Order: sequence, then structure tokens, then C-alpha cells
Amino acid sequence: MTIQRQYVLPNCSLILEGLSTDASNVLSILANAEFKFVGVEQTLSGGTEFFNALVGAVSAYCQRLISGFDHPEHLATQSSLVAVEPDEGQYHRLIVNPELLGNPAAAEEATPQTIKLSTVQLFDMAEAIDQFYADSQTLPEVAVDLAPLQRKYVRAAEPLAQRALPPLLGVGTLAAAALGLFFLPVPELAEPEVLEQQQDAALLEDSLGDTDAGDEPPAVTPEAPVVEIDESDEIDETPVDDLTITDNEQLIALQQQVQQQIDDAIDADFSSEQPLSYEISVAANGDIVAYNPVDTAALENLDSTPLPALTYIPVGDTAEATGPIAEFEVVFAPDGSFEVVSDQIVTAPVTPEVVAPDADEVEEAEDEEQSSIQIDGAEGAPSGDLSNTIASPIRDVDRIYELNQDLRRTIARNRNSERSGPAVRYRVRLDEAGNITGYEATDAVAERYVSDFNLASLVKSTAEDQRQLDFLVVIDNDNVVEVNPWDGWP
Repeated sequence: MTIQRQYVLPNCSLILEGLSTDASNVLSILANAEFKFVGVEQTLSGGTEFFNALVGAVSAYCQRLISGFDHPEHLATQSSLVAVEPDEGQYHRLIVNPELLGNPAAAEEATPQTIKLSTVQLFDMAEAIDQFYADSQTLPEVAVDLAPLQRKYVRAAEPLAQRALPPLLGVGTLAAAALGLFFLPVPELAEPEVLEQQQDAALLEDSLGDTDAGDEPPAVTPEAPVVEIDESDEIDETPVDDLTITDNEQLIALQQQVQQQIDDAIDADFSSEQPLSYEISVAANGDIVAYNPVDTAALENLDSTPLPALTYIPVGDTAEATGPIAEFEVVFAPDGSFEVVSDQIVTAPVTPEVVAPDADEVEEAEDEEQSSIQIDGAEGAPSGDLSNTIASPIRDVDRIYELNQDLRRTIARNRNSERSGPAVRYRVRLDEAGNITGYEATDAVAERYVSDFNLASLVKSTAEDQRQLDFLVVIDNDNVVEVNPWDGWP
């Protein structure tokens, strides 16, 4: 799965793209690294060799600026593929060999690429590198090698004579003390009587203990049984799958939340030559935390979709930062429509609920002009004239699911976005081609608001032998559309 990490500072940003070798969402294989600077048109990008060389050169140069000492790593980088040198005033030159750059055109040039950076830009670049080192979910095998500077690289601040005086005084004092102790007599050591008495008492107790024990054999402590482990047996280290959201209601809520996010962010003129499919990971709070293009076309057209802008990239341990996640697939159609689907969502059969209106609502609805529709090609028929039975119903489950999703998108695109009112329900009939062949309101309240959804303009005629099916369309008071088969899922 393609993974992207961003480390953004006010004057510099670092973007890493790569792959994960397992399902842990750890970026373990680096594909491309890119540095961007505010106010500088040039960008630096390349692969693993470029990133390692640039990180080493910048880190060593910044350590030299802060400490004031020529660091051995900095001295070594001056002759390598990447170098950092001081420039006039508060500026620095970043020199990169064209062989390391990801741009083939730049690699053909003989002269290295040079970027002039201010001190603020340089240290923001170093801070972005430090954030990368602190992120355990990105290239965990790359670690900063921290070690104190060797003494040979430190310049002495005191003259040699002043630094040598304390050791010489110490040696002289030690020699004088040794000479004085040489003339003192050696003390005689006498073994104390108390120690001899304690030793005699201990021997006496041991002899009495042996006499009291008699002829009974000493107690034997049984040894623990030896368990032989066959090294060929593999230990099951599969963790408990507690990082995946499986609750059906939560999956449906996250599906609607992601669909609303993409619907708000997608460009009105979005289009593509072919369908674009992406696998996405969604946290429990609805944030999109990762995406993966399914094919080459989806990867090439990624920037035209709103997924990069909607993706939240946590810093640190991704599992702790996001918690359990849900997997969905987003498919962008060439006409600009899209859908968010999941194989784990199970839709239970829905029984249509018809709420009887009160007398006032019925009387008010009768006074208003009822909306006209087309049913099976008949224009101007009232919306309640749908027949209760269908001669040839649609029975293919996969096609029913596709029609259900298409109808939801059609209602969402044609509804009045500024509508406000009570929840309404409609019975809508589709043919096998996806055309709306008729509809009816379930009560007087729904009849009153039918013009907000432009249903009459969507009705088309169909052949008599065409298979059809009824769907229940519910629009709540927040203008959210829900669609299910009228008689429940087969």
C-alpha cells in the first residue's frame, strides 16, 4: 500500500512516499523524498541514496554551526555527493550532485544543482529531518547516530602550561605522602578472641545437628520435569485483530461521513477518462488516515481527486494515534460521480414505515396543488398511482445493489441543497437500466416537499416487458439521503 508522510515547517516541508511490506502501515521502503522551500522555486527530490546523503550533510553542517567545531562527518561530506557551505551573510549554499536527483533532465547536466538558503530555511529543514527521525512509523531502520565529539576535534581554551599544572601538583603531593608513610612501622595483626569463640560455637552447632538427624536420609527435592521443545514447531504470533472496526452500524456511519467529506471537497468539474479506484483507511472519528491507488491510472490521477487534501497523516505510532480503522474503497466514475463501498457492511432488510398524517396536515395537503409525475410514460399522473405489484421484478442481488447506490447519488445530486424540513419518505420505481419510471409520496407531508427533489423531471418511460423494482427513499431533516429496496434486501 502506498504511504505518504509529511513534515511541514513554516519555511520547509519534507514529503516522503513509499510502500509498506505488511499491514502495519509502517513506511519501510522509500520510493521518493522531496524537499520544498518557501520562496524558492527549486525543489529537491530523489530516492534513498539522495535522501541519506542530504540528511547526513545537513545534520553535520548544522552541528558544526551550533557547536563551532569542525565535525568529522561534515568534513567528509564536503567531498561527497551532497555538500553544505557557508555563503555571504546569513545564507548557505546547498550543493547536490545531479546523479542523486530524481529529475532525469537534471541528471544529464554536468554542473551540480545549487540552492541558496537562509539560516531560517536551513534550520527548518533540519527540524523537518528531526521530526522524521522521531517518527517510528517511517523507515524505522534509519536511526540518527548520536555520539560525543572526540577530544581531538575540540580546541583547548587554556594554554598547555596552565592545563598541566593541576596534574603535576597532584603527582607531587602523592609522592610526598608516600615518602612520609615509608618511615612508619608496619602494624602487627592479631586475630581477635571474639572471632575464635564464634567459630567454635558454629562447629559445635554443626556437630549437634548431625547427631539429631539420626539415620534418616536427607530430604530430596524432586527436579522439575524437562520439557523438550521442537524447534520446527512455529509459535503462533498472530495478534488479536483488535485494530479493525467490524461493527456494522459504525461502518455505515463512517461510510456516510467519508462520502459527505468527499462530496464537499470534490471539484464540480471533476472528470476522468476511466474509473479511478482507491483503497482508504478511516479512523473511528472519520478521518482518512491512508489511501492506496488500486492501479496505475488511479496513481497518475491522484492529484485530481480530493483524497490527498482530506488525508490526515499522524506523527508517531500510527496505531496509538488513530486507534481502530475501517477499510473502504472509493471509486470515482468518469462523469464525476463517486461511491464509497465496503465488503464488510451488511445491510439488513428494511420494512417501509408509513406514518399516518394528522387531520390538519391532510387538509392542508389537499388544498395545495399536487405535483405531477410521469409513470411508465404517462405524464401528469399523481404520485400515488404506483401499482402495488410488479409483473417482472429485478432479482439479481448485484444489480439491485448497483441500482440502490445509483439512486442514492441521483437523489443527492438533484435535491435542493438548502432544503430544511421534516423527514420525508418516497417510493421510487426503477427499471433494470436504472431509469426512474415512477414514484409516490408515502404521506401528505412528503407530497408537500416533493418539488424539493425534482422527482417529476427524472421520470422516464420504459418498455412494458422491462424488469423493475421499488426502492424506499428517506431524506431526514438534515437533508441526508438513505435508500433501500422497498421489500428489503433479498
